[in-house]
Amino acid sequence: ISVQPSMALPSCIVDCHHHFLAPNTPFHATLAKLGAPEYTAAQYNSDCGDLPITKTVHVEALADDGAGEVAFVESLVQSGACKVKAIVANCNLARDDAGAQLDAIQKASPRVRGIRMILDYDGPFDGENPTHVACKEHNTDYLRDATAGSAFARGFALLAERGLSFDLQCCPAQMDAAEALFKRHPDVPVVIDHLGKLWRLKADGGVEDKCKIDAWRTAMAKLAALPHVHCKISMLGSVVRGWPSDSAKEALVRALVLETIQLFGVKRCMFNSNWHVNGSVSSSDAAGVDEDLTMQALYAKFASWVAHLSDDDRTWLFSRSAETFYRMI
Repeated sequence: ISVQPSMALPSCIVDCHHHFLAPNTPFHATLAKLGAPEYTAAQYNSDCGDLPITKTVHVEALADDGAGEVAFVESLVQSGACKVKAIVANCNLARDDAGAQLDAIQKASPRVRGIRMILDYDGPFDGENPTHVACKEHNTDYLRDATAGSAFARGFALLAERGLSFDLQCCPAQMDAAEALFKRHPDVPVVIDHLGKLWRLKADGGVEDKCKIDAWRTAMAKLAALPHVHCKISMLGSVVRGWPSDSAKEALVRALVLETIQLFGVKRCMFNSNWHVNGSVSSSDAAGVDEDLTMQALYAKFASWVAHLSDDDRTWLFSRSAETFYRMI
């Protein structure tokens, strides 16, 4: 991708969402069962190339043991292997021992800033619907199910007293339930992962796409009305597969990204790579899609889409918003 001077990258990037994968360890046993390859700090550093990434946020990767994964990432930091300045850990907040889990997680590293519990559920997992593979075994909607939702809400309430934020990864259909929960807890900062997981648009201008976008837009507007809710811009291949190599698809993705920035404001939006394994997995959460996408190309696209904004606005999108939210300043 050729980038014009007016579209140049900023001098500082904070990659606020990426993953290391260690399927040969107990804390990533689920990744091993899924056949995930190892993805190391050295591989991530290589994939960054000459991007001016100064700080990163490691986000949990289907960790079976949240504290174990945190301790692993902390050991990488201590050895100088990575630029991780903040960690988002996995914790099953619906369990009775959620408090004890959180205590162990925070004890494992002073860099822990937040929690993510993957919640995407829109029916039994089949590989095609928006339900995440992480929800396959428990087959539960922790936002909309009355019993499971109550248990999750009790655990969520523990985050405030520990100074922890929450990374929300859910389906658009679950956002109304999420909004109701977040309204009750304005003292827990929230960031929506991956543009709200708008799911596999056809980019054909059809009725199906319109219905999906309308539902997403309405739900996102409600969340954006809550001042403590932010949004990460990433994994755009799950929105429209093949967008990096198709100008019409890219135009749709760009429009949705700019709409999100307009909705939340630059101070509550953050670009990030979601990088792990390769461009296909990072962008689409699937193999064999967008294989040629590189991290450099992804950030070049981001830069081109917001070239019309002021230098200060771009600084917020590429670094300052993430630094502020995850308290890395």
